[in-house]
Amino acid sequence: MNMIVIADNNYAISYKGKPLVSIPAEKKSRMEEISGKVIVYSKDYIDELPGKQPIPQCMNIIFTDKTKCDIKPSKNVSLFEDLKPLREALKDYDTNDIYILDNEKLYREFLKDTDVIHLTKVDYEYEADSFFENLDENEDFKITADSDELYCFNIIYSFLKYERKK
Repeated sequence: MNMIVIADNNYAISYKGKPLVSIPAEKKSRMEEISGKVIVYSKDYIDELPGKQPIPQCMNIIFTDKTKCDIKPSKNVSLFEDLKPLREALKDYDTNDIYILDNEKLYREFLKDTDVIHLTKVDYEYEADSFFENLDENEDFKITADSDELYCFNIIYSFLKYERKK
């Protein structure tokens, strides 16, 4: 299983349900990575997707957490109110093709099942109310790829790839 995360120096990921930053190069990289894959995300992430719609070339598994969702199920969209049936549905897919995106509850639920984490690390500390696991303190993962420092206006960031130690 894979995760894609954008986090600041404190591993903050969002504030009041909204991402902390928007980096066009990160979004482009993310879309390339998930194309044709199974993506698992919360209904709030819909607002971050192109056209605010599920991605047609992906299997979209949307976690509603028992809240209203305007998206309708289809051949490439499944909705789940609870984690247990969502987890059961994921058994139908190759774990290498599953990507968990942008939700603290989903990240916490599936971290123990994850082998690869694609982290965009932003060199800043934002006000936040949602956080990701501090990978610098997690002995189960190691950095296997690290980009140079990159810039988007006044945002300094880098792409890191963490893999579970075997």
